[in-house]
Amino acid sequence: MAQNLYPNSPLNILMVLHMPWNRNLGGSRVQLELAEEFRAMGHNVEKFDYNDAFPHSNSSIIANLTRPSFSAKAKTFVRANAHRFDIIDAHQGNLPFSKTDLNFKGLLVARSVGLYALYEEFFQLERRHFPPKNWKLRLYNSLFRLRQTREYPFYFRSLQGCDIINLPNHDELIYVRDVLGIEDKAFVFPFGLSKQRQVDFAKARQPAALRLAKPTVAFIGTWGTRKGSRDWKEIVKRVRQQIPNVRFKLLGTGLSVKAVLADLEGVEDAVDIIPNYDSCQLPELLSNVTVGAFPSYIEGFGFAVLEKLACGIPTIAYDVPGPRETLGYFDDSFRVTPGDAEQFSRRLVELLQQNETAYAQLSQYCIEVAQKFSWDKIASETLAVYSKYLERQQR
Repeated sequence: MAQNLYPNSPLNILMVLHMPWNRNLGGSRVQLELAEEFRAMGHNVEKFDYNDAFPHSNSSIIANLTRPSFSAKAKTFVRANAHRFDIIDAHQGNLPFSKTDLNFKGLLVARSVGLYALYEEFFQLERRHFPPKNWKLRLYNSLFRLRQTREYPFYFRSLQGCDIINLPNHDELIYVRDVLGIEDKAFVFPFGLSKQRQVDFAKARQPAALRLAKPTVAFIGTWGTRKGSRDWKEIVKRVRQQIPNVRFKLLGTGLSVKAVLADLEGVEDAVDIIPNYDSCQLPELLSNVTVGAFPSYIEGFGFAVLEKLACGIPTIAYDVPGPRETLGYFDDSFRVTPGDAEQFSRRLVELLQQNETAYAQLSQYCIEVAQKFSWDKIASETLAVYSKYLERQQR
């Protein structure tokens, strides 16, 4: 192991993740942006991602379902390079091995961007109540489920074998403590935004009068049951009954306009859809938005909520793990019982109908809350814990 000890000398850190190293993907964005902060602090960061493991892989469904396990590829890389790193920060399930198996003597971190067990609870509910209508999707889900079943034990093993569990919210900490019984090495580090990103969002915010004059509700996220796709038709319908000229902006759905509109029959004329965008475009896309909506049933943290708050956009979300971390700074009315489209719609209408003074004050408070989640602060606190445990190991 490289004998570097923060803060006396730079740490050598490896980020491991089973997805592409891409800022536009929420799961990988966490480690990517933390890596930028760590480097700014003077540390050395490398990564081993999906594309490193499978450089010649194609994106077909069959290829993704039949490829070797990412964890096996990651293990091979780590065993060959373990001596170069002080810290390995890996997604849960990516390294379900003991440190002896990995030939690693440094600090091994298992990172959650959404705890596997809590997501699994939702997916079981989804399979029972919302089976896919398309036979091809049903077949894909069945094949994907087989792979999940095979790899499911990896998640718990990675939590058992690591030195530190890095969690994005306090609900996951409670689960790890009360259900898994491994609280002592678990820590909560929320997601954040860089200071420049926060400035970009705040600058993009248009005046309250303009936002209220053209009522617009924005959603950021992939289009699917977990993110509330089956609830949106009722939400749009109810809000339009009270505010006929309202527009709904759905950003980053990942599906075509046609596919999304298939779930919004009868309210299509009120919806604007942007399937994909580059991360740097988001402040401008949100600049004229009045209110945010995030009817997601389970999250690790909820970048989408934080980004809207950073743009001064009051946001309503389901009361679930993840959004609670940011919306907990507001009164309870900003979090709605999951699946209650009537209550959700009513709260959107109340925000859209605020007077200019009240809206402007709330908008400014949203920005202040978002500023509490700054990557530089989170990175510093994360490394403080990592280095403490690393020092303990080296004694």
